[in-house]
Amino acid sequence: GKAIGGGAAGWVDKLISGWQWNGIFAAQSGFPITPLAGSNRSGHGDVLNPDVPSRNPEFNGNPILGVDGFKKTGRYFDPNAFSLPLAGTFGDAGRGAFRGPGLVNVDTSLFKTIPLNERWNLQFRTEFFNVLNHANFDTPNPVVFSGTAFSPSAGAITGTASTGNGRQIQFALRLEF
Repeated sequence: GKAIGGGAAGWVDKLISGWQWNGIFAAQSGFPITPLAGSNRSGHGDVLNPDVPSRNPEFNGNPILGVDGFKKTGRYFDPNAFSLPLAGTFGDAGRGAFRGPGLVNVDTSLFKTIPLNERWNLQFRTEFFNVLNHANFDTPNPVVFSGTAFSPSAGAITGTASTGNGRQIQFALRLEF
């Protein structure tokens, strides 16, 4: 009943049978980003809902530079797309109107079960995490202004998402009884 090596016997059968391959593919769009004014410009005093900046009417183009733009400029979004609202007013940039970097990850594993007797099995496991060795970036710093000037870290990405670690390979032996 085996597609490959159906006629194998003895140690050859033990070598080529009992393999299992598993895989996990994860793809997610980025989390919503809300740019922040960096101070309480409106004067409402609600620290749980910080003020947002205004969209700059003189800015043309996409405010999201993306990962490629981040690699070139150090910013995921362009702070020039925003302006500081006048004191006592609210900004008009929408909450969650922009998306952060997405996430793509592939993990896989290969298992070989070796029967030792009726009750005992030995399992050899090889597991590969982040097979593509692809960096998944965290959300950028949303604070656009520091005082009345652009924040030096506006739109900067300072870390990777949890699955953004480098490729990892691990081997294990498991005794089942």
